[in-house]
Amino acid sequence: MRTLSRKDHKRPSFWKGSLSQQLIEVLHQIQSDFPQIDRISFALYEQSTDLVKTYADSAQYCTGILRHYEHKLSSLPTLKECAENHKFRVIDNFDSDLDNTSHHNQWLIEQGLKSSLTIPTYLEEDLIGFIFINATVENYFTNDIQEKLLPFIDIIVQAATWEYETVHTIFDAANSTIQRQPRHMAQLKDHQQRMHYYTKLIATGVSHVYELSDEEIENIIIFSRFHDIGKLSIAPSVLQKCANLQKSEKDKVYDHIEKGINIVEEIISKTGCSSHACLNILKEIISYYQERLNGTGYPFGLQGEQIPVSARIIAVANIFDALTSHRPYKQACSVAYALLELEKMVSGGEIDNHCVNALRQHQQKLSDIINEYPETDPSDMEIKH
Repeated sequence: MRTLSRKDHKRPSFWKGSLSQQLIEVLHQIQSDFPQIDRISFALYEQSTDLVKTYADSAQYCTGILRHYEHKLSSLPTLKECAENHKFRVIDNFDSDLDNTSHHNQWLIEQGLKSSLTIPTYLEEDLIGFIFINATVENYFTNDIQEKLLPFIDIIVQAATWEYETVHTIFDAANSTIQRQPRHMAQLKDHQQRMHYYTKLIATGVSHVYELSDEEIENIIIFSRFHDIGKLSIAPSVLQKCANLQKSEKDKVYDHIEKGINIVEEIISKTGCSSHACLNILKEIISYYQERLNGTGYPFGLQGEQIPVSARIIAVANIFDALTSHRPYKQACSVAYALLELEKMVSGGEIDNHCVNALRQHQQKLSDIINEYPETDPSDMEIKH
């Protein structure tokens, strides 16, 4: 199992914050010597889709922050050249040098920003994103300014790569843990895929209600796949059982939350991921996704605001998937019927109304996801009792 390493920072607590929090702190340090610099952001690069996506921003708590914006790197020639050549990119004058028909560029100009320095960021040799440093004056990022900013840039690069590596090391380790149990993996893989897409629809849809940053949304989506990792402790025959469960079997099902917490804590310990803020989302999801707003869930009987938004999102995605999937003991519901059932649960005070509303806005997309990642027929799997 891969373990993480990073350079020491004079304040270890710095590494426990989210990347956006770290960018805010570094910006404050920079502005004492370079007051014209007004923003630092990190855009994530997703190799599988060639998308550059908004992720972390020192202005994340400001009104009107740019969110959920993405663009193909292949259609951004100067940024692509910057990445391929491993070189900084400087834009001296936004008013004359940028295409003002772009939503992203319009937003930059509206903020009063005039120039930028772009730093391509890599983990080993793989491009993971871009750091953008913006100033409120034109022609600001001279060679001399760039040289003076290098110590700060080094810290930002470390912060961005540290969070990226933390998330993906945990992802790989958790996935490896599941793959070591192929019979569980056969049952979970399509469920994981569907959960990924349902979670993305919900998290993006409620982001304005709960003020979720793109960084938080991305981590909720990534970690949604492992919400029920504790079910590795339950025999596949129990998970697919047609008859009513015995008390001992029900106890094992209820205990899967605690088992999941233990599995993740062991992974975190072995990988050396420590206490980075992004891992709080994973722990919230695993610990609380079976809680209900009216206190009828398990294992802690939490109510209302005690349940984190990340867990509320996963709860709705998971229930929707259960309703629309075949089981040995039931047939799959249609999307429309499943949404009606979710509405009943909202009326009963069990689940989050905003999360259900977010799903309802994408009924055709939900059907497409179900068709693309159909549930494995239990009769196709060899289940030994």
